Amino acid sequence: MQKVIPSENKIILNNGELHYDQLVFATGAETSYFGMENVKKNAIPMKTLNDAIEMRNTLLKNLEKAAICKDIRTRRTLLTIVVAGGGPTGVEVSGMFAEMRKNILLKEYPELDTTASNIYLIDGGDALLSPMSKDSQKDTLEAITKLGVIVKLNTRVIDYKDDTVFLADGKTIQTKNLIWAAGVSAKIFEGIPIESYGRSKRMATDAFNKVNATENIYAIGDTCIQLSDADFPEGHPQVAQVAIQQGVNLAENFKLMLKNKPLKPFKYNDKGSMAIIGKNKAVVDLPKSKMHFNGFFAWMIWLFVHLMSLITYRNRINTFYHWMIAYFSKDQSLRMIIRPEKRTKGDA
Repeated sequence: MQKVIPSENKIILNNGELHYDQLVFATGAETSYFGMENVKKNAIPMKTLNDAIEMRNTLLKNLEKAAICKDIRTRRTLLTIVVAGGGPTGVEVSGMFAEMRKNILLKEYPELDTTASNIYLIDGGDALLSPMSKDSQKDTLEAITKLGVIVKLNTRVIDYKDDTVFLADGKTIQTKNLIWAAGVSAKIFEGIPIESYGRSKRMATDAFNKVNATENIYAIGDTCIQLSDADFPEGHPQVAQVAIQQGVNLAENFKLMLKNKPLKPFKYNDKGSMAIIGKNKAVVDLPKSKMHFNGFFAWMIWLFVHLMSLITYRNRINTFYHWMIAYFSKDQSLRMIIRPEKRTKGDA
């Protein structure tokens, strides 16, 4: 989509135009680099499936280069990994890399046995998994540190160039692998009034998800920020459950509009938060019952929830089968470098 013309109830596409009665934005969010062009150019994002494939390709290629590299300093730069962002994505990726180093790296690349390879997890806050409970934050820090990850809190990445990560405290880290999981922002659309946007370019909406300063334009999920929910005065977390529940509530309200009945304000039902750290390691918070789990039991909950989220029984069985192979073999056999599809700027 290229432009919105609210006065004509029309949107301009790259291949035509469409008229609407009600317009709903559910465009999600994209990686935010906080204005750091060098980081945007050189870091590896972790937002889309293509990003994940590119990250995998980069790490495989750097492992191959390190295996034949004779210079110790260059080899260390190839193997050192810096993950920026201490949210669920950053924690999961760091834990995965740490277990890969322990169980796979030395087996497949024995020539790297004496090479020092560090994994850094950097976050600007004073705790990992800041939206979760204090217990989860404490358990996560302890577990991720035991895996060998070097955690740096209250520290921000301010630049990345010439294979060097520059930190706000003046220190630097030499690496060819900066994984960027530090933040996301929504998109700006031409035609939507500037006063309709809130923090991180998210469209500010009322309790019914109608975008401020508009008449019949709505936004749900990561692309909106809603400050009317008393339990979330700073806006809802940018997670799938918020988008799902807002979509259901908005659909019900559209039905009520047709019947000229009062609309139902959105109220987020927080079913809980979870994050996986590594094999047999996870944290789970259940706010309604004020319960917290960690370790193997929390890991099992994480697996069950994600398995049941798959659409068909065939997908669930197939995924469970591959999980069991990976669990007992401590390995992933596929080492092919896959080239993801390149998308153009005009793609929605």
